[in-house]
Amino acid sequence: MFGYIKPLMPELKLKEHELYKAFYCGLCKTMGKKISVFSRITLSYDMVFLCLIRSALTGENIELTPFRCKLKPTKKRLLVKTNDALIYSSCVSAILSYYKCIDDINDTKNKVKKIFIRLALPLFSHMKKRACKYYDGLEEKIKSPLSKLNALEKSGQGSVEAAAAYFAELMQEVASFGLSEGTDGAELIAKSIGYHLGRWLYIIDALDDFERDRETGEYNPFVEYYKTKENILNDIELIRSLPTVSLAEMAKAVSLIGSSCTVPLISNIINLGLCDVQEKIFANKLIQDKIIKS
Repeated sequence: MFGYIKPLMPELKLKEHELYKAFYCGLCKTMGKKISVFSRITLSYDMVFLCLIRSALTGENIELTPFRCKLKPTKKRLLVKTNDALIYSSCVSAILSYYKCIDDINDTKNKVKKIFIRLALPLFSHMKKRACKYYDGLEEKIKSPLSKLNALEKSGQGSVEAAAAYFAELMQEVASFGLSEGTDGAELIAKSIGYHLGRWLYIIDALDDFERDRETGEYNPFVEYYKTKENILNDIELIRSLPTVSLAEMAKAVSLIGSSCTVPLISNIINLGLCDVQEKIFANKLIQDKIIKS
């Protein structure tokens, strides 16, 4: 369910592009320093977006410094120096990766894949333990909605909104953890962005994986619902409206954020990047050609 949250790069100004890369490199560096070198393989655009949101809402000091990446040492590049937003996002990534690993062990039907995931589990467990030392109570905020979602998925219910609401709750907690409402409404803004981001992610991921999940038998609310319907294409415009509503709500929340160098990046991701991902999924032959045969 990760990898969808990224900017539409051609629409970024040069300085915005450089700042985004600096956050990406800064997060990678912080993950290696604060969690473990192994944790760097879980680096994702999604956690960079979390860094941008937290930086904007907390007024985080963003200090850029040149460095040489060990993977590309011939050219110097910029990174954002380790700060609270980067540490927090590193910890969220570690905890989410651990629970994704647990989920994969429980859900995968491929015995070989399950063996490899079990072998990696101690590494993910170590990452989670390191993360929990930084933020007391964060794991429970993540674990609670995940448990509700897992229970619903095991029940086989075909309610897209019910399933998406639990993941929305998870992302709401992640985005707003430790923030104070204050006079600038940081907590409320974070909750709105987090909730609708989670809802959008769950719906888009379920649509993107529809054909695969139907073939493998893994839970997907759209697959469950359309077992007793003619086909999903009859409702495609209604389904399109589900994630679109959340995009609009996120854009409203972002408009309430004060001045920050990360706001143009956040706006690009929500108004252009996520819209681009959504349109590609709806235009995909998976939707147009294959699902109609269900």
